[in-house]
Amino acid sequence: MAVAQQLYEGVELPAEGAVGLITYMRTDSTRISETAIAEVREYIKNVYGDVYVPEKPREYSVKKNAQDAHEAIRPTSVKRHPDDLKDVLSRDQLRLYRLIYDRFVASQMTSAILDTLSVDLAAGDAIFRATGSKIKFPGFMKVYTESTDDQQDEQGYLPDLTVDQVLVPRPTLKPEQHFTQPPPRYSEARLIKAMEELGIGRPSTYAPTVDTIQKRGYVLLEEKRFVPTELGEIVVDLLKEFFPTIVDVDFTAQLEKQLDQVEEGESDFVQMLEQFYSGLEGYLEVAEKSMEHVQLEEEYADEYCEKCGRQMVYKHGRFGKFLACPGFPECRNAKPIVKEVGVNCPRCGKPLVERRGKKRKVFYGCSGYPECNYVLWDQPTGELCKFCGEPLVRKRKGKSNQDVVACSNPNCHYEEATNDA
Repeated sequence: MAVAQQLYEGVELPAEGAVGLITYMRTDSTRISETAIAEVREYIKNVYGDVYVPEKPREYSVKKNAQDAHEAIRPTSVKRHPDDLKDVLSRDQLRLYRLIYDRFVASQMTSAILDTLSVDLAAGDAIFRATGSKIKFPGFMKVYTESTDDQQDEQGYLPDLTVDQVLVPRPTLKPEQHFTQPPPRYSEARLIKAMEELGIGRPSTYAPTVDTIQKRGYVLLEEKRFVPTELGEIVVDLLKEFFPTIVDVDFTAQLEKQLDQVEEGESDFVQMLEQFYSGLEGYLEVAEKSMEHVQLEEEYADEYCEKCGRQMVYKHGRFGKFLACPGFPECRNAKPIVKEVGVNCPRCGKPLVERRGKKRKVFYGCSGYPECNYVLWDQPTGELCKFCGEPLVRKRKGKSNQDVVACSNPNCHYEEATNDA
């Protein structure tokens, strides 16, 4: 509310009487009010031109059983541009607001037009073929382009080319052999999308589900991907063995439908519960008699406790793996697992190490902490800037997510694109 109060001092509120930057609600609706549509269409016309405004306002279908009591999540007014709010929002708040703002504006713009191209490149007797797309008219992509989790999902765009054009080869070539890859592990976004497609849960349950599987130690988030732990694999195997019809996506989706039928008055909830429990009761009786208690074996590390001399073991906490003394509670020694990144701290000369903070966000800090609090938020390349001597980092830049190498010194503007594309 403090942010909203600062923002609205001396600002005339819209007719809807909004009290914040974004209308916060539980919804997966795609419906937008006529007032908001008229405002955003006028904004698109003034900023981008008539050609970016479709003849009729965009309308999107709503999936079955959507929570459609409210509008779609959108800015309260398109006049509150993210660039005007940098001083009143935190970094994460601004990024979230910009995402919602850009998607909202793009959703009411004209479609993009892309040409699919196939280009033959002759080098001596060899012919190389490149396939990709060329943007003929950007449309909504002028404002927003959907990002992807996986490299194989990225759309390849070709530059402007003409027939018989002479191309200058790059100084280096990267010969690569591609093999069949297994399906990628789930990221948070992909997991939620999969649950939505399978009919599991509702918008209000997606975030608690993702949070629960991490808090209970069933999965770890490594490089933004969920990796199952030994505990998670054992729990799933036991549940599949003793509750085969319940630990199944079809069961979960079917139960959601039954609950919807109860809500709509088509089914009696007492009969539904009796039917559910009559099947569950038999599974419970068998599990109570036959399911064994599982004791996870300790995973020993190559380090020894400097306080009592015992061999340290790996433990799992809310921020991932850490080292702990097996003599707990007599010895409470514990320490994080540090991974050196191949470059030294420019302040004190000690190695920089990979660390994890709140919500398991990876950052790179000095191993001499707390005496030295030097921190990098982007991954170091292991090389130093040729202009100022500070570490170079790899980061993604712009809406196209271009991979660049840049200097970590904010006062040094050295930056160059990589040749990985």
